[in-house]
Amino acid sequence: MPKVEAEGRPNRARLLKYGMVMSPRVWLNARIDLAASCLFSLFNVVINQFFIAFALKEGATNAQAGLLVAAPALGLIFSPIWAGLIEKIGHAKTFVVIPNLIGRLLIIFPALFPQPEVYVATAVAFQFLMGIQAPAYAAFLPKVYPPDLRGRLMGYVRMASGVLMIPLSFGVGVWSEAAGPSGPLLAASLMGAASILLFNTMKVRKEPPRRIAAPRFNLRSQWELVRGNRALAVFLGATMFAGFGNMLANPLYQIMQVSVLDLSNTEIGLSRVAYFTALLLTYLIAGRLIDRFDIRYTLLAGIAAYAIVPMIYGFWQSFTAVMAGSFIQGVGEAIWDIGILSFIFKLAPGREGAVFSIHLLLFGIRGTIGPLLSTSELTADLPLTTLLLAASACGWIGTLLFAFGSRRKAGSTAVEKPT
Repeated sequence: MPKVEAEGRPNRARLLKYGMVMSPRVWLNARIDLAASCLFSLFNVVINQFFIAFALKEGATNAQAGLLVAAPALGLIFSPIWAGLIEKIGHAKTFVVIPNLIGRLLIIFPALFPQPEVYVATAVAFQFLMGIQAPAYAAFLPKVYPPDLRGRLMGYVRMASGVLMIPLSFGVGVWSEAAGPSGPLLAASLMGAASILLFNTMKVRKEPPRRIAAPRFNLRSQWELVRGNRALAVFLGATMFAGFGNMLANPLYQIMQVSVLDLSNTEIGLSRVAYFTALLLTYLIAGRLIDRFDIRYTLLAGIAAYAIVPMIYGFWQSFTAVMAGSFIQGVGEAIWDIGILSFIFKLAPGREGAVFSIHLLLFGIRGTIGPLLSTSELTADLPLTTLLLAASACGWIGTLLFAFGSRRKAGSTAVEKPT
């Protein structure tokens, strides 16, 4: 195992892995993160790619499909409250592990009781717990990986998970087609629980106890982080528009696949293969780009993806459009996954959880309104094409806002620092 000594730190061993110099602790965390992510792959495929399709095939209405899509946003509305509590108490890892463990075990219920109401109740409870862990994860991750390696390590870990999700997405489609959704749901729950227990063994750097003096949650104090930080304000505005368009269209993708095109679970599985192939390739490329170049360009591509996908679905309602849309959606979601976290780490060092919670709050608002609006009675008589192109228009507004609003002025830094 090759070792090098870091400049200025002759007493600390350093390892050279995949062209990156890191400490033994970081290398250990990367391996644990990799193994946990691989175990999580089945859960990811079943919950994020098949759960709504399973519910629709069990008789869920369009309104219930809208609730299933809105569930993640409903849970995240309260993220600023949890972020304030996490900053006050500390122990971010605890707030990541416990909600994830309970939430992943909840997926057993729709496996045992396959009614649409159970799917909806499970999704709402699960996503409420995810609203607790999301800001905690943003606060925990900087303690796991150093900033100069974070983008690549996050990309490599997710790339390995993406490799597994390609055959798993096809396998889950074939499995559920032959035997129903109960088996995949049970297996996903168990593998998800195992992955978070393994994640719990990660080691963080030792730091003195840190407590925020504020005695209680104060949303206004968190919004103060946005004032005077133009880059952050533009980012939040752009992602609000593009993210709203994405959430407006999200249930329509599932409805088109199941109710309009009448795709089988196997065909849906093939579209997920396209999605995870794009996810894999983007994690590989975007992680390197984030660490080496101005992150704004990578993030712009991810925002634009959310404008392109509903446009493809709107103009070409076919299995080919589903495959193309799934591929581009994978590109967008991979960039949003690691790009947004990395962007926030640069914008607000030390307050990552608080700033990320604002982003999650806005996601909660748009993610609740968007899918409920697109599946409501008010839009029941509108053609899918009209709704999808409206979603695309929101995405293009967000793309243009970020492209022009985040342009660097002469003499300014690449990323503005909060005052």
